[in-house]
Amino acid sequence: MPEQLEPHQKARMTALETTVRDGLRDFRRTGQALSEIRDNEFFRAGYDSFESYLQDRWGFTPPQAGRLMEAADVAKVLDPLGIQPRNEAQARTFKAAAKLVTELEPEDQRVVARLVEGVMPPQAEGDDSPPWDLPAAEVRIMASVVKRLDADATVYHPENGREVAMGTLSGPERYEVIRTHVDQKTQAYREKQEAKANAPQAENVNWGDWILNYAAQNLGPGQRLELVVEPDGSGASRAVARVVDGNTGEVLAAGQGAVTLKKAALNLAAEVRG
Repeated sequence: MPEQLEPHQKARMTALETTVRDGLRDFRRTGQALSEIRDNEFFRAGYDSFESYLQDRWGFTPPQAGRLMEAADVAKVLDPLGIQPRNEAQARTFKAAAKLVTELEPEDQRVVARLVEGVMPPQAEGDDSPPWDLPAAEVRIMASVVKRLDADATVYHPENGREVAMGTLSGPERYEVIRTHVDQKTQAYREKQEAKANAPQAENVNWGDWILNYAAQNLGPGQRLELVVEPDGSGASRAVARVVDGNTGEVLAAGQGAVTLKKAALNLAAEVRG
């Protein structure tokens, strides 16, 4: 049954609902307000559950509200780093990075903020909005490097190249080591992404249509295309697609064995195409 709220709780609930109503276009304010309503159970004044409150009061499903609250939590972590996601969906791409940041000591979080600042392009005077989109993966790289290179880590001294413990370096030296590691890993990540973007796209082949078309256009008299499932000797089965001479039983072409009929057919397609 609904419960009565204390006067101060009722006042806070009113303020939070005003925030939700006025800030539906601002996922940060909306998500934070919903989290506080849930955590303090302010909804109990009129509803038996948070879920029924969400649906009846705001038309939110629990998953929708969950995404808003999660995005608001992520944005709260990113704000001290100088990162301001433009919307809820973008904020949630930083979830893994934000988790790593929260695992760092405050001093190390400030190092991540400095790394972020170091890659920001110049902004016009008076322009407070971030004109850039720093990939979430690159923030994750920054946080993971800072976390990994703790005081006990063995690194190369930035000036003389000798192996030393990270904890023996001065603040500027430690930052230079971290920045170098971040630059190397970020460059490797970017090269990998570029290679992936430039890689030829695999042809989207409907294997059933390919079998029928190939049979109609390429099989000679007495030939047939078979999809055979047979034991592989280990107690499992494998599928093989092959072209067979129906008169002699000779296998004219065969793809590699596979664990699915689709893959077997595509393997045969690759084989006959050369």
